[in-house]
Amino acid sequence: MKFNDKVDACLNEMKKHQSTEKGSYGEQAVLAICEELYQNEGGILIHSYSYKTDPMQAGNIKKNDDGKFYLENLGSFTEIDVLYVSPYRIFPIEVKAYKAKKITLTDTEIQGCYITNKSPVHQNEMHCRHLYADLFRVLPKGKTDYIVPIVCFVDKCEIEDLRSDWQREYIYVAILDTLRDVIDYFNTPLDYRLNLSDVDKVLKEFMVSNEKYLPVRY
Repeated sequence: MKFNDKVDACLNEMKKHQSTEKGSYGEQAVLAICEELYQNEGGILIHSYSYKTDPMQAGNIKKNDDGKFYLENLGSFTEIDVLYVSPYRIFPIEVKAYKAKKITLTDTEIQGCYITNKSPVHQNEMHCRHLYADLFRVLPKGKTDYIVPIVCFVDKCEIEDLRSDWQREYIYVAILDTLRDVIDYFNTPLDYRLNLSDVDKVLKEFMVSNEKYLPVRY
């Protein structure tokens, strides 16, 4: 099955389901897009990468019932929906399937969907902080530039991004139709290439579980 056919098949199944099942098919669609990159350009690809958290790092920003924000207490591990490591960058991708016509993102929250107590942007930022704590020693000069967080909305809905420039430039938002473009834009050399073997070793060291792990491909 061709990669576009895989994506279409996942989307067709997603339309038939609701709730967590819908999100699962959305993740499969994102995975299919990343698998094409993996097959053509190499790297590492992991679906549902569950890994140990850093007890020194804060948790997720959430909003309680009276609208006040607080820092969530994390457990011993957290999970990235799709993690694609290319020879040049590391792409932690948070996949969201909300049943909504219009979603509005601000620096502090998400509006327009049924889950508004935490923003997927904040969620992915938290994932990347804990991931960086594991990976910094194998990143060239420990630079955070090698990690590019992306939030991908897989529903057909309007995205109104009202975040400030600094947040837009730190965590990128995509839909399925633009995800490949966002990855391609950043998938370019910095000062050094990533040592995929070293990255793979650290990812496995801190890994708790995964749904699918495609090993280093050159």
